[in-house]
Amino acid sequence: MSDKREKLWHGRFENAPSQITEEISESISFDYVLYEVDIRASIAHANMLSKVGVLTAHEFEQIEKGLLQIKGEIEAGTMRFQASLEDIHMHIEARLTELIGDTGKKLHTGRSRNDQVAVDTHLFVRHALEEDRTHLVTLLRLILSLANENFGKVWIGYTHLQIAQPVLLSHYLLAYFWQFARDLEFLEFVLQSVGNSPLGSAALGGANYPIDRQMTAAELGFSGVYANSMDAVSNRDYQLNYHFFATRLYLHISRFCEDVIIYNTTEFGYVTLGDAVTTGSSIMPQKKNPDIAELLRGKAGRVNGNLQALVTNLKALPMTYNRDLQEDKVYLFDSIREVRRGLLGLTEILKNLRFNEERVLENLSKGFALATDIADFLVRVKKTPFRDAHAVAGQAVAYCEKNNLRLEGLTAAQWKEIAGFDLVLPENFFLPKESLERRQGEGSTNPSSVKAQIEKAKDFLAKTSDGRA
Repeated sequence: MSDKREKLWHGRFENAPSQITEEISESISFDYVLYEVDIRASIAHANMLSKVGVLTAHEFEQIEKGLLQIKGEIEAGTMRFQASLEDIHMHIEARLTELIGDTGKKLHTGRSRNDQVAVDTHLFVRHALEEDRTHLVTLLRLILSLANENFGKVWIGYTHLQIAQPVLLSHYLLAYFWQFARDLEFLEFVLQSVGNSPLGSAALGGANYPIDRQMTAAELGFSGVYANSMDAVSNRDYQLNYHFFATRLYLHISRFCEDVIIYNTTEFGYVTLGDAVTTGSSIMPQKKNPDIAELLRGKAGRVNGNLQALVTNLKALPMTYNRDLQEDKVYLFDSIREVRRGLLGLTEILKNLRFNEERVLENLSKGFALATDIADFLVRVKKTPFRDAHAVAGQAVAYCEKNNLRLEGLTAAQWKEIAGFDLVLPENFFLPKESLERRQGEGSTNPSSVKAQIEKAKDFLAKTSDGRA
């Protein structure tokens, strides 16, 4: 492509913009990724113009052939980008004019860069969401598979990062399954928000030609068109929706990674991470660091920052299009890239994760995790008021801590000393799996309830558009 200083909009101006103006104005350094959707939308627009008589059939054929050639040049890496042409849209149009002459100058008839950018970003977000859906469904299938494979294994439920009660490992994993399942449901909502085409809205008031917006919408896979042309070129709600999807998704990814990081420490030892998702230290040979989990945890702040940046950008913008909106793509492309990395990264972590039940069982005993079971036993069998039963169980824990004992090791005499009455607990009372069997209610960690929950998770996946449980 020749080095052009002359802008496609140069007619009104006598002098070229300054170097800093060009530096501030350019977006080709990041919006080049829109080339494929821009060419698709341009072909659809040109096809429509030929159908309504604005272009001849031959002119459309020239434009389509030229655009496809440009697509090939970009993908081959032979097209040179330059700041003077500002963005990917002007690069493509300038190159098209070089290839086919004045016919290339007719492509922009009936549209503005305002609706051109809007349709491109709609298409780009839609494609990203479709890929996100595939990766998210893969993650959900893996979590469900792990819940199935590890059914029956005991895990620790925490509150305040203190040992609380035993739960099934499957129950713990499924807690994250449902968080990511809600992300999948929200993804479908975000997809709906890019369902209408803004193409044909032109700068803000519509085109001065007999264009067919429904035709281009259908060709590009939209369900309809924006009802208001001013809204069409100024709306960025769909991007806000994507950023909120990315932020909420990363909150869930980050929480899971935090668990993995903590449970992988020597002090906990509940999980072991494989070599594929860990790194070493430059100075300490013994180290095996959970860097990938830490990096994903850190990226939660990054995508949240993109959301806040767009919110700030949009605040108090006057109707309709303002150049501030050029910045939206910086945040958007970054979040799209990080969502992909997050989903693939967490999936890889889970593929390289081993659960260590023996260490879990040891800590359950040391953490007096069945103290609540004692209180509930007194309520159920001895008809003790719960607050009194709670006090007895608490006194038992204090006694054990003072005398370096475990609850399961207390004798009948010691129980009488603690409670003030004879207290004989059933055989195997302190086995964690017995505790799990005592849990009741739909959604509990009782094995039968968890089995039902697994079936519910399978049904959820089967009903998703990409799901195959």
